[in-house]
Amino acid sequence: MQWVARQQFHHRSALMQAWGAGLLLIAAGLWIWLAFLLVDQADAYCYRVTMQCAVVSELPKQLTVLAVSGPLSVLGSALLVGGSVRRQTSAHVFQVIEMQKSEERDRQKR
Repeated sequence: MQWVARQQFHHRSALMQAWGAGLLLIAAGLWIWLAFLLVDQADAYCYRVTMQCAVVSELPKQLTVLAVSGPLSVLGSALLVGGSVRRQTSAHVFQVIEMQKSEERDRQKR
């Protein structure tokens, strides 16, 4: 029974890590897209009649990409770190349990 519970725990932890990595990849793609939007921002157009130039502003799109990528980055990082900590803590606990069982076996042999 303990082995099944341990496998399920590790599976859930690995799933958390996978979701975190996936969300971080999506967020990285959005950050790259935001960088391209910021670099491409220098486009300007001029009216022929008045010779006034205006900068093309894509500020709403940039803010939307930033607003979506920020929470995805935070959530992805939290899931990735949480899954990693769960797996390492579980491995540590089971190692301590094995050491305690080994000490008990040594005491019983004496």
